[in-house]
Amino acid sequence: MTTRPQIRTMLRIRLQDETADPLWEDEVLNDAISEAVRRYSTSMPRQAVSAIAVLHGDQEVEMPLDVNVMRIVRLFDDKGQLIPRWEGSGDAPPAPGGAGATTWRAWANSILLGQVATRSGVWRVEHLVHRVPPTDDINDLDIQPNDEDIIVALALSVALSRRAIAEGKRYTGKSGVHPLAAAARSAQVDADRMFWSRTHKMRVGSFAESERQ
Repeated sequence: MTTRPQIRTMLRIRLQDETADPLWEDEVLNDAISEAVRRYSTSMPRQAVSAIAVLHGDQEVEMPLDVNVMRIVRLFDDKGQLIPRWEGSGDAPPAPGGAGATTWRAWANSILLGQVATRSGVWRVEHLVHRVPPTDDINDLDIQPNDEDIIVALALSVALSRRAIAEGKRYTGKSGVHPLAAAARSAQVDADRMFWSRTHKMRVGSFAESERQ
């Protein structure tokens, strides 16, 4: 995996700032890398699994603080049976106290089941979470393997954009766009292109796999 110093080195190469007395301070690049990870997380959230205790008779199950009920992808009962999410094609599962089909819907920070749980057990919740920006130079970045180029492009866009804003009041060029701002936009375009390429390949791969099954 990749650490923050490795991304800083990649950034300095792109910025042509590899001298003994660099223009870009580590603190500035670290902040840009953190913002890059936050932006990356919007399109590439991390997949997580939580074990949730469900008791016999439960119909409203509150989620723990680390589970955003709106970002639950799949729900399985204690026997591994998928509980489908209500998709709005008919009447919604009732509020607690009623009876209905074996589906669920999100409300507040709880899931409401279409019917009460018939036994106690531990259910599996597959959900998406935000990635954690780096806070040191030791631990690996919270990103997917081989996505370093996306982080570099995003961090480059952030760093250049902030420098352009800082220097904007002193800019006296004839062009209406500061050169650094233009470079920042170019880096963002690169990141968007790589995002599209990654997600498009994922969709195509998933479709091809489903066709073989």
